[in-house]
Amino acid sequence: MKTLLLGAMVSLVLQTGLAFGPDWVGKTAPDFTLRTLDGGSNLSLKDCRGSVVVVDFWASWCAPCKRSLPQLASLESNGVRVIAVNVDDVRQNGVEFLKRNNISVTALYDGQKTVASRYDVPAMPSALIIDKSGVVRFLHIGYTADDFAEFKRQIERLR
Repeated sequence: MKTLLLGAMVSLVLQTGLAFGPDWVGKTAPDFTLRTLDGGSNLSLKDCRGSVVVVDFWASWCAPCKRSLPQLASLESNGVRVIAVNVDDVRQNGVEFLKRNNISVTALYDGQKTVASRYDVPAMPSALIIDKSGVVRFLHIGYTADDFAEFKRQIERLR
């Protein structure tokens, strides 16, 4: 009975588009406001309207994040905004990760994982590309060397 109930719940989540997956594409990205990783200020996703936005969920313990974050950060220019949402339990771990790896990006802190939960992020890293009007156009879970070329293609389509 528990298995049947769990299966029904998973099916409901997938049908309502709440799971991180293809159902997100074409829908408005849920707004969120988080404090920057350095604790300096707040940023809302809606503040980025008018730009193509890459939202990347990452953690300091994530080996692929060490490779993906510098590449994603390099995309930030000419109307593209990269927002790196850190989900570490300890804020300082994320701060030190960025320093140690010399990564300069707009980093927000989601220590309570409220935004990651709202987006139902399944793994680190997971990224969404959002168009200028706030609609999700592409999403990706994980990271390999070949993924960066696809990110660039998707962004170019939205400029």
